[in-house]
Amino acid sequence: MERPVNTDCLIGVEANYDVKDAMLFGVRKSRTLDTITTAHPLEAALAKHSLKQEEIDMRMLRTMQGLHAPIRLHMEKLAVKDIGHLPCLHRHNAMLDALTGKDSTIEFEDFLNNQQDSEIMGQPHVMIERQLGML
Repeated sequence: MERPVNTDCLIGVEANYDVKDAMLFGVRKSRTLDTITTAHPLEAALAKHSLKQEEIDMRMLRTMQGLHAPIRLHMEKLAVKDIGHLPCLHRHNAMLDALTGKDSTIEFEDFLNNQQDSEIMGQPHVMIERQLGML
């Protein structure tokens, strides 16, 4: 559910032509086709596989170490997942990768579509205002 947009604070293309500004909201967010379909048929299968593997690991951890171990690991993941960063800076999630074991693997996200290699730099003030709900 989208929140109502204050029309007094619209800027640029959004104010003039009633379209989403791709520089502020990203290109993929403005295309309706991207929200309907996945990029590749294996994408959904890989997401389900990682969730199922995590369930199996938590069940095995509970069996071997008791109920406290999966709960403690889950709370640690929640604590490091939402560490505050400015929205204009790259978020690397090194602590979360160490807890989940992703720091010892190389996946497509590690070298393809790297955010640090992006040629687009947003306006930091606008990005922070958008995160705070002021824009």
